[in-house]
Amino acid sequence: MSESVPHRAVQLLRTALAASWSMLSLGVFIPVALVALPFDRQQRVHDVCSILWARGILALLGIRLVVRGAEHVSRDERYVIVANHQSLLDAAVMVAVLQPLTSVRMVARRNAFRIPLIGWGMRLFGHISVDRHSIRDSLPGLQQAQRKVARRASVVFFPEGDYSPDGRMRPFYNSAFHIAARGGVRVVPVTLTGTFDILPPHRTVPFRGGAVHVTLHPPMGPLEDTHDAALAAAVACHRIVEAALPRTG
Repeated sequence: MSESVPHRAVQLLRTALAASWSMLSLGVFIPVALVALPFDRQQRVHDVCSILWARGILALLGIRLVVRGAEHVSRDERYVIVANHQSLLDAAVMVAVLQPLTSVRMVARRNAFRIPLIGWGMRLFGHISVDRHSIRDSLPGLQQAQRKVARRASVVFFPEGDYSPDGRMRPFYNSAFHIAARGGVRVVPVTLTGTFDILPPHRTVPFRGGAVHVTLHPPMGPLEDTHDAALAAAVACHRIVEAALPRTG
C-alpha cells in the first residue's frame, strides 16, 4: 500500500529534524567531550553525549526501543558485541541501548570516518576503522579493537560486513571472535528487529516510526584462541541471533 501524502510529509519532516539534530548536536558534544578529556580518561562525557545523540535521532524519527536481556551485560565487564545488520539506523540503536550498560566503541567502515563531524568524533574518541574490501588494510583497526577490548571498552561489530539487502542474515565473518579470544573477553550476541522495516537500505526516508526490538542474549565464552574455535563461535552466534528474528513465510 502506498504512503499517503500527509504521512510522507510527516516522515520527511521527521527525517530532516533527525538529520539536523545529528549534525548540530555533534557541533556541541564533540567540543564538550574534548574539553573534558584531560580530566576524563575513561571518556564518560563522550559516553553520555553519544547516548543523547543516538536517543535524540531515534526519538525524532518516532522510534521506540524495546530491550530484552539488559541483565546479561555488566558495566564491570568488557565484551565483544555482535549483531545482525539491517539498516543505517542500527548504529544509533546499538549506542542508545548499550552505552548505558557498558562503555562501547563501534567498528565501522573506513568511509564513515570521512563524514564531517560524525567521522571526526569517531576518530577522536577511539571508534575503530576497518576496510571491508581488504583484510590487510583492516588489520590496524582489528589490532586496535583487540587492545581496546582488553583495556577499557566493549567493542561492537556487525560481522555480516554490510547491511542485509532483504532483511535476511548473511554469514558472519570470524574477526570479532578471534578478537574476543585474544582479548580474553566474552561475546554478547544481539538480535535487532524492526530497523529494516523502518529504514531498509534502499530508502533514505523511513517508512514510519515504530518499535525496534533489541534482544541481548547471554554471553558466550571466553573462547579458545584457535581458528576452529572462532569459526565454531561465529556459526553458533549466527544461529542464536537468527533464531530470535521473526519467522517469515
